[in-house]
Amino acid sequence: MSVLLMNSSHSVNDNEYFYNIDKEFTEADHDQKKIHSLYLQELNKYKKTNDLKYLLSSKYGEIFLNTESRSKKISLIYELIRINDDHYEYITAACNFFLALELEDTSPKLCLQFLNEAIKIEEKSPIKNFLPHMYHAKGRWYFTHKSYSLARIYFGKALVNFSKRDTMYIASMHNNFALCDMKTGNFDSGIKQTRYAINILKTKKKLTGDEITFMHKMIANLGLFYFYKKDYVTAERYLVKDIDYSKSEQTLSLNGVKKVAKLLSIYQSNKQLDKVKEIILLYRTLLPKTKPLKAKIAICEILVNYYIKNNDIPNVNIYSDLLIKYNNQNAQDISEEIDNVSNVLNGYILKNINQQYDVKIESQKRKNILLVILIVAVIAISVRIIFKIRKKNEAEKNILEEEKSLLESNKENLEKDLQFQQGKIKNLHLNLNLKIETEKAFLENLKKIKRSKNIDAESTVRDLFFKINNLLQIDEKNCDLINESSIENKEFMEKLSNRFSTLTDHELKLCVLYRLNLSSKEVSLLENVTPGSARVYKSKIKSKMKLDKEEDLGIFLNSIK
Repeated sequence: MSVLLMNSSHSVNDNEYFYNIDKEFTEADHDQKKIHSLYLQELNKYKKTNDLKYLLSSKYGEIFLNTESRSKKISLIYELIRINDDHYEYITAACNFFLALELEDTSPKLCLQFLNEAIKIEEKSPIKNFLPHMYHAKGRWYFTHKSYSLARIYFGKALVNFSKRDTMYIASMHNNFALCDMKTGNFDSGIKQTRYAINILKTKKKLTGDEITFMHKMIANLGLFYFYKKDYVTAERYLVKDIDYSKSEQTLSLNGVKKVAKLLSIYQSNKQLDKVKEIILLYRTLLPKTKPLKAKIAICEILVNYYIKNNDIPNVNIYSDLLIKYNNQNAQDISEEIDNVSNVLNGYILKNINQQYDVKIESQKRKNILLVILIVAVIAISVRIIFKIRKKNEAEKNILEEEKSLLESNKENLEKDLQFQQGKIKNLHLNLNLKIETEKAFLENLKKIKRSKNIDAESTVRDLFFKINNLLQIDEKNCDLINESSIENKEFMEKLSNRFSTLTDHELKLCVLYRLNLSSKEVSLLENVTPGSARVYKSKIKSKMKLDKEEDLGIFLNSIK
């Protein structure tokens, strides 16, 4: 707030006095001791003179002392409005502007109402140093509500009214133009505006801490522009700079989390797994040190999605629990803040009634109605926000539970399928061994017939017929085992043919057998060739695939998915 009030002035009557007081508070630059000293100075003046002007200036200083509590700040602003009662335009304009800023996130309509009132007063003032910040706020309001053409108009008005010495604000307006370009898809114009804004800051010899932070935000924005242009190499260069700055600061903002997520998507699409793991480690490292709850929530969502894709159930559970915890904490904080604001407004109503009992009835009704509207609006907004957050939390929890159940089910099915396939291969090996033994016995019977002339021919032929029938049954079983997954084999052979176009149809068929880890002898039995020929085929296949002699062909073939 103090930054937005810098150089504000009303040069007529006592408005000029408030301008000078505002300047002293803002130049204290968040130094609470100095601000407190200035506050006591104004309070002592009031105690000595009983002058309304000094009471207002001391109350004005209290706003700068209470920067952490929104409810306290709103209470002080309303108190200042009541005491001022439109005596001083500067105080009226400032209070309307302060309320607009405090209600920007929770009550957009009321925010715009207070902002328009402040602008109307300031535009009539002879000196308009306060006005560009109001235009900036109104441009931001339209940007938030996706009216980018109107946002550009008010950012332009702010740019025209800023002093040339306001380097930070001038750079900020060009950055805002770039953000509007990003939303409308004009990335080249956005890059040009962002570079121009960066160069404005570079003209300064020494940058403040806020200016350095803003410079890195704009550098990260360049990364986003190139990301949306699909120039991922350039995008990576700028986004990495932002990551390095985040590492040095040991924290991430919500926008920082989203920008790092873009870099993560680049690494994932390029399958740069080492860099993906570095980003995940960065998120995990900075999560405990990151303060904004919304940033913590965004980090947890990214981590949960990553571990779900990698089937890492333990980490899914860890970060799912953290995500639920942070969402609940965020909902509770919002609820408490709204309750505090409501209590402040209720307290202000009662206090206002007690202090203003002698004011005309119609005037009192008008003020009370306005305050009641504010209370109803705040309560309605709070209920809506809490309902949405709870609904979102429940939906996310259900989705996570469903995904967890699906992952476990898929894992179980894969294990069963693997056991089934291993069983089929085992049966194939057993059948082949049985075939070998049967063929040996068949050959022995033939040798007996040849050696002996007195052998019972009919009995021998019957025995041979029985063994031949066994061989045919074994071949039939082997054929069934091999062709049972013929669709899968067909897909495998098609992938293999696309990758190694020099393989013949016969060699592709042999690859299906070698993928089952069959020996050359077992392959020779299935293909009716000699074991030596099977080994020659295997060597030719490995040569065409450019595999070393030591490499296992079966392992290589099973690695092809």
